[in-house]
Order: sequence, then C-alpha cells, then structure tokens
Amino acid sequence: MQQRTPDGTVYLGSIAEHILLQQLCAFYEVGEHNQIRLRNADWNDALDMAPDRGESVAFTSAYAYNFRELADYLEQYGSVVKQDELELTEEIAILLAGDSYKYDRIEWKQTILDQYVKTCTHDSSGRKVRIPITELVQNLREKASWMMEHIRSSEWVTDSDGNGWFNGYYDNNGHQVEGVHGNNVRMMLTSQVFAIMSGTADADMTAKICGSADRYLYKKEAGGYRLNTCFDEDKFDLGRMFGFAYGEKENGAVFSHMTVMYANALYGQGFVKEGYKALHTLLSAAMDFQTSRIYPGIPEYFDADGRGMYHYLTGAASWYMLTMITQVYGVRGRLGNMVFAPKLMAEQFGADGTAAIRLNFLKRTFLVRYHNPEKHPYGTYRIVKAMCDGREIEIRENAAYMDRARVEALVEDVVHMVDVTLDV
Repeated sequence: MQQRTPDGTVYLGSIAEHILLQQLCAFYEVGEHNQIRLRNADWNDALDMAPDRGESVAFTSAYAYNFRELADYLEQYGSVVKQDELELTEEIAILLAGDSYKYDRIEWKQTILDQYVKTCTHDSSGRKVRIPITELVQNLREKASWMMEHIRSSEWVTDSDGNGWFNGYYDNNGHQVEGVHGNNVRMMLTSQVFAIMSGTADADMTAKICGSADRYLYKKEAGGYRLNTCFDEDKFDLGRMFGFAYGEKENGAVFSHMTVMYANALYGQGFVKEGYKALHTLLSAAMDFQTSRIYPGIPEYFDADGRGMYHYLTGAASWYMLTMITQVYGVRGRLGNMVFAPKLMAEQFGADGTAAIRLNFLKRTFLVRYHNPEKHPYGTYRIVKAMCDGREIEIRENAAYMDRARVEALVEDVVHMVDVTLDV
C-alpha cells in the first residue's frame, strides 16, 4: 500500500513489508547451532550439499547487518517524513515477537516460523495493523545485537599460534567446518568477509582475521586471497566445490568477487591499508598479461598458476567500482546528500599530489579532485578545505557534505569541479 504526504513523499507501505518479511523469516529458520540454515547454498552456490543440517554463520552475520541497517533507515525515514507508524500486514506481528530472552531457544524460533507459515500458506487475512516505527526499530536492533553476540561467543576459532578467525559454516553432519582439524587449518574467506562487513567482527577481531588471511589464504603469485585453504578432503557433506581440484573455481582459487568484497569490508571498517592490499594485488594480477593471459579486467577467478579464468565477471567488476568510488575516493550519497570522505593511500596520488575521479550524481556530472601535495599517508590527513565551482562546501567529522538541494540547484550537462584539500 503506497500513500503520499501532502508534499508528495511516498510512504514505504508494501516495500518495507516485503523487506521485513524477507529478513524476519530468515531469523527464525535456524539449525541446531542457532545459525541460519544453509539449505542449498548462500553466496557460494557451490556449498550446495548440506540441505539438512547445514548452517551459514556467514549469512547470519549478513542478516544481522541487514537488521541493523534497516532499523537505521526506518528511524531516519520516520524522522524525515514525520511518520510514527507503518501499516503492515497483520500476520507480520507473529514474526515481531519481542521476547529477546528467548532468542537462544531454537525450538521456540522454529515454532514461531511454523506458526507464521501455517497462518499464510494459502492466503493472508488481508487485514492491516499499524506498528510504531520505534517498536520496529527496537525489535530489529535487538535481533541484530543478539545475532552478532551469538556469533562472537560461539564461532571464533584459533590456531596454536593465537591466530583467529570465524567459523562460517556447519556441514550436513552438523560439524563445524572451520578451525584446526588435526594438522589441517580450515579457513574460508567468505566467512570473514561477512563478519567484517556486518560489524560482527570488532576491531581486534578484524585485525586478527587480517593476520590469519595473510598467513593462510594470501598467495601473491596466484592473484591475492584464495577463497579457502586446502581441506584435503572431498567434503561432499558441504558442497560440490570440493569436486574441483584445489586452486580451481570455488575450491581455493583467488575468486575476484569475494576478494573485492573483502576489500570493501575492510575499507568500511577503517582497515584501509589492508583493503588496498587486496584490491591492488588483484589489479596487479589482472594486468600481468604474461601470467594472467587476459585483457585488463576482472575475471571470475585466477587459477593456481595465476591465470585469469572466465573473463569478465560483472559482479566482481561492479563491486570493484563501488569500492573505488564510495570507499577509496569516498564519494557517496547519504539520504540524498553528497558526501566526500576519501580513504586514499599516499601512493594513489599523482606526482603533483592529486587524485581525481569523474562521476555522476543526481544527474549532474562532477570532477572531484583531492589535493594532497605533501602526500600525507591515510590516517594522518584531514579535509581542510572543500569547494564546488568556487563555493565552499561544509566540512564535518572529516568529511565534506553538499546537501541535496544544493546539488539539484546545479546546472545539468556541465562538469562541476569539486576540489578538496587534504593536510595534517
């Protein structure tokens, strides 16, 4: 149901309802370790052989992130449009059970989901209820917080040297997949990416994950970070990926998509040097024609010998561009406003200390130039001045902002110059 305020603002209505149902149903569909069931795959579609007892800790982290982000956006939405409630389908109330002290009870969760499914298996009542946005926000944040803390307390694994990382899966026999198994160290990059990106991994955990990834997954000559260590097992109680030779495709290749997501997650949590290493190694591998044997671009993966395979992968390419624009160059939107918050390394500035990017935002074209003549390293510089077409831009919390109204007041079909000066 879509409604409008007198000023034309669209209420969320069925859009919010659709998103909420997607997230809430997943929260209750858990396995015996209280993690979201893997079913027949998550991001990695080659983890497709654990439909009964498989669980995805990686996606549990991802859903926790979704809950937290959705709560923030609902809160901001209510504030912007001055709306206190959302009108949602009556059945959704079943999934908004607020008994957070019961979240560790697996049977209770499964009962809630079963009740919801039975209520609307063939049709729904069609009735609506009005739920205060503040209640929705609190409910979602409680779920996100519980999920993250549950993962932190139950899925952190270490080796004998104190290196640590997250277990991301349970196989079809209900066994924890990652960690040290005899003399075999098992680590999967996907598990770490979603933990870092979601914020489930705190700063100390993220630092340890980076160290573990460098030790167990990084192989420069292969193109960077492998998708997993060698399990030394045809693990068909987890997925067909183990049918590939190690170093091929999903079984231990440098999989471009997940490497770029790893970099994006690291940038998002302030681990800029580590994120840069992941992106730069991938770039170097692709550009080394004598080894990669591909035209410049992003292949699906680099094999054990560093050769680029299945060129060109759109998912990895779009994530690479997303990361470069919104994280490295730091140009992104925030509630319609334009933000400039660069995370450029010293070596990414040219000889004159300038790094530039041209892009579109709200149908306007911008050439954004960051000036760092002394080439101060990231972490030491700050924005000291910001201008758009000669007019000052507001600076706060080491970021420059142009509100939406100012951007929309700019003429279309003209390149607008944004100059941001960086200094200590």
